[in-house]
Amino acid sequence: MQMDPITAATATMAVQLAVAIIMAGTFYASPAERCTRYWALSGLLSAVGVLIVIINAGAPKFVLSVIGNTAIIAGMVTQWWGVRAFYRRRRTILGWVILAGFAALFALSMLLDQPLRQRALLSSLAMALLALLNLLELWKRRHPVPSFAGMLAFVAALVSFVTFSARAIGIYREHPHFLPDTAAGAGVVVVYMIPMVSTLLFAMALLLLYFERMVAEKHQMATHDELTSLYNRRAIVAAGKREIDVAQRLGRPLAVAYIDIDHFKKINDQLGHDAGDHVITDIGHILKDTCRNIDIVGRYGGEEFCIIFPGMDREGVTMLAERLLGEVRRYRFRDNLPVTVSMGFAVLQPQDDERNWTALMQRADGLLYQAKSAGRNRYCI
Repeated sequence: MQMDPITAATATMAVQLAVAIIMAGTFYASPAERCTRYWALSGLLSAVGVLIVIINAGAPKFVLSVIGNTAIIAGMVTQWWGVRAFYRRRRTILGWVILAGFAALFALSMLLDQPLRQRALLSSLAMALLALLNLLELWKRRHPVPSFAGMLAFVAALVSFVTFSARAIGIYREHPHFLPDTAAGAGVVVVYMIPMVSTLLFAMALLLLYFERMVAEKHQMATHDELTSLYNRRAIVAAGKREIDVAQRLGRPLAVAYIDIDHFKKINDQLGHDAGDHVITDIGHILKDTCRNIDIVGRYGGEEFCIIFPGMDREGVTMLAERLLGEVRRYRFRDNLPVTVSMGFAVLQPQDDERNWTALMQRADGLLYQAKSAGRNRYCI
């Protein structure tokens, strides 16, 4: 099997152009994202670079050769910068060093009239290096439970690195099947086919990673409070109804806490809403850090919080209530504000006829009112 280099380059350009169009569409949909900007530029640079190489085939001109091949490497550099931007990291000078170094060495090879295989070896080494950088970036940012997109991106980057490395080794050993102008047999697969497929797969994987993050962020916004990052009221109500059903089905107790920051209006009126937001955020962190991992902590609205304690009876609630009050009292708030909370705890026993969330929260609300009427900075169960 043998492939005309022009045909292979044309197919590569078609793939890069398709990637550029898809990435440009993503960038158009979210222009504020740096990663989509880099990825769109990456596809465009690669497609333009391959186009220049095709136009310049036959009797290559010095300037067009340098520009075309450098544009291809620039496309891979910007792709790597896009991966770094996706993970909230800044681009590094290493990309510029690789790009400038490649352009200088490629131009020098042209000036010295070295054989084509020397420049093909240089290109393969540069591409292998950039594929390795993508691979390392994905490995460092891997999730304990990797997603499909994450695994696909990692595999595509790994295949690219192995393929470009194999191509460089084949060219270095002057194996005719791996040289761009005489590629045949397995060399066609390594030199042309696999890089095209891995390039397309890697681009698609990056898009999937981006959309996975968008879905996760939308889910976060729908279920979590923006200020404290705790569950919002809708999520806490849904969780409460679910936990009541589980408690009744398994015959185990369940407790709910309704918590209010004491004299919160005075904090807002005297120090401003910014200070009030800091207090709300700090209280949320205290509650979350003091409770068990299985407890469900949420902001119910304004300065009010709600906590669901699966499997906790009155004795457990009493111990935890003391801990919560103590942690709030000991905490050093911004500007040394004296902040306290009042809490009402309602415990649902297995034998209770009360089986709905609204009734349980009404009990907790009544107990919270008792705690406030008794002087605040206390709890009632």
